[in-house]
Amino acid sequence: MSDFGFPLPHVVSIPPYPPGRPIDAVAREFGLDPAAVVKLASNENPLGCSPKAAEALRVAVAETHLYPDFDCHALRHAIAAHVGVAADHVLPGAGSSEIILLAARAWLDAARAAVIPQYAFQSYEGAIRSVGAEPIVVPVRDWKPDLDAMLAAATDKRVHLVYLATPNNPTGTIIPRDELERFAEALPAHVLLVLDEAYREFLPDDEQVDIARLFARRRNLLVMRTFSKVYGLAALRVGYGIGDPELLALLRRLQLPFSVSAPAQAAAVAALGDTAFVDTARRENETERTRMAAAFDAMGIETIASAGNFVLARTGDGAANARALMQKGVIVRPVANYGLPDWLRVSVGLPHENDLFFEKLREVRSEMPKAAVA
Repeated sequence: MSDFGFPLPHVVSIPPYPPGRPIDAVAREFGLDPAAVVKLASNENPLGCSPKAAEALRVAVAETHLYPDFDCHALRHAIAAHVGVAADHVLPGAGSSEIILLAARAWLDAARAAVIPQYAFQSYEGAIRSVGAEPIVVPVRDWKPDLDAMLAAATDKRVHLVYLATPNNPTGTIIPRDELERFAEALPAHVLLVLDEAYREFLPDDEQVDIARLFARRRNLLVMRTFSKVYGLAALRVGYGIGDPELLALLRRLQLPFSVSAPAQAAAVAALGDTAFVDTARRENETERTRMAAAFDAMGIETIASAGNFVLARTGDGAANARALMQKGVIVRPVANYGLPDWLRVSVGLPHENDLFFEKLREVRSEMPKAAVA
């Protein structure tokens, strides 16, 4: 017994989520000027958000004394028009993180299990463990989810849920559309497939998942998307799920009232209407991601081909490299918590931010012991 009584063992077993360090916290710790610190740790949009979203936020401030629309009527209809589904097929949430947790709470318990691929977003395992269920982690093949092995794992009668992402965080790998469709069709009918498309917008149009084809093959499917990445609304915590109305109604029973704030709803609606901003963000990301991959290659550093707004690079001791870079004013993400202790995940920043990162990385590699450098 602890000072707090008897906490549930499965809750105690959940590893804490390690967020990217905030700029102000790093500046305080190392005595740096916050204005000179560059954050490339959390896959945020370095361009900020759409001017239309910023204006919608400014207007929404006038009504912060009122509770938001729990039904998210305007946002649901805007998303539905954008996706090409009926509004009752959309469930907004407090980022896709809320949808991840709602799915676990609705489908899992201590007698059940869920399948996830190796190197999957840590929140999947956290959500599974939070309800006492067992995460079954399936090793990847060539850094990509091994769909055949995941299908085999899903034959376990305890399995009621599968989490899968394309592109995947932190590796940046994608699942070809035809392979994903075959997987969705072959998965046992009682298993809920939760497909995470947080980084969808960074893909070329012809590589994005055709969800109409997926839903034609599988009713027991929940697709998640977010406004935190390409739309630049990470601070507002707004995302959504797409699925059968009956499935979404089950999740809605577990959702906290008013989980999507009024400012978030207003900004998200406006962001959907600014396609020019999204196109610019996609174009800038592809240009800089390609340049970063070439710079890593020139330094002899292994990377994994990424389709997201980040690059996973094998630099050596990730924790030591990340700390040394922070001392020089550059924040990146070590990924030992994913079983990748020799790697860093580096978000794609603005050109001058990426230049600064490589300048400081070269300094760090020249200063660190050889054992800490890949």
